[in-house]
Amino acid sequence: ARSLGASPSACSPREEVSETSSGRVSRSRETETLSSATMSLSPYERDFVLDGVDQDLRVDGRGRLDHRAMILELGTTPQASGSARLRLGDTDVMVAVKADIGTPPKAYPTHGRLSCAVELSASADPKYEGRGGEKAGAELARALERGLLGASASGAASLSAAASGERSRGGTNNTDNSHGAGAALNMQSLGIQKGKTCWALRCECLVLSADGSALDALSIAIKAALADCKIPKVTAVAGPNGGDPTELELDDDPEQCSRLDVSNVPLTVTVSRIGDAHVVDATADESAVADFAVAFAVDKNGETRGMTTTMSTNSRSHNGPGADLSSLRVMRKIAKDVCGGLHRATDAFLIAAASTRSAEDDEEDGDDEDVHGEDV
Repeated sequence: ARSLGASPSACSPREEVSETSSGRVSRSRETETLSSATMSLSPYERDFVLDGVDQDLRVDGRGRLDHRAMILELGTTPQASGSARLRLGDTDVMVAVKADIGTPPKAYPTHGRLSCAVELSASADPKYEGRGGEKAGAELARALERGLLGASASGAASLSAAASGERSRGGTNNTDNSHGAGAALNMQSLGIQKGKTCWALRCECLVLSADGSALDALSIAIKAALADCKIPKVTAVAGPNGGDPTELELDDDPEQCSRLDVSNVPLTVTVSRIGDAHVVDATADESAVADFAVAFAVDKNGETRGMTTTMSTNSRSHNGPGADLSSLRVMRKIAKDVCGGLHRATDAFLIAAASTRSAEDDEEDGDDEDVHGEDV
């Protein structure tokens, strides 16, 4: 597991807890040195956020395990093979999938390739200007690929197994490949010519506005963009002479394009621990006061495909317990339960979009037949 955007040089505020005459516990904090993520919050604002989490009534009215309202759109980038845009509260992300012909992995000559790239707009946060945005984007891209392509045995795979309380298994499924413990897509479906050519999918992500949970929003947008992706039909044509190289012909008929099976693509749920409570879909202000957070990439079957930890400076400054194994198991259970609802909502949207697309195609075919009949 890798850390996302933590600033280890900052110190947290010192906290004192006292009990008032009414019996209610109140917090008073003496601010020492705060990181840039918490500089925008005054001690009173921090107390307001923390008290809301304690009472299971967050600043925006949500409970601890509630997501913000989401708006999902498909086909937002016509030039791409597939695209989607997701608004999660004030977090706004876009994903465009580009399908190019490349070379398959040497160890798996019949498989395709998949990669992610994340760009963070400087207008989303001043800290994303220059190399700060490049570093954060690279960390987000690695976290997304970890869930899509399978965790490496030395990284998140072992931590995911430990969090779930399971021992490593020797068996594999039909999507296992050199990309990791198990790819979410059937990579063999992206192969064209064994050992020579394949489809190389690149998910180009753009964070337009960041108010927390950018990784969660990107995972939903990627699944939608992959579902929207059209893979053209390719035919290998041999040259007239025996020694001539084989040429590839792409069919430009949209009806001949194939779709990707995204049923195993995971969604990411970031669980943050704030005090003694856990919250999902934390805003930027809530993330600033969290002790630590863990992002779990969970598929529809409840299996954890990847895990990324975000350690907060609040726990490091006073040698807090951090993300111990028991906490990881509790947080994984929360992510599994919450992610089930996200998968159902996302899949229902994609099924409805596919039905609408099929109905529109049928109408177009009917119109073409009517026109042809009139011409005759």
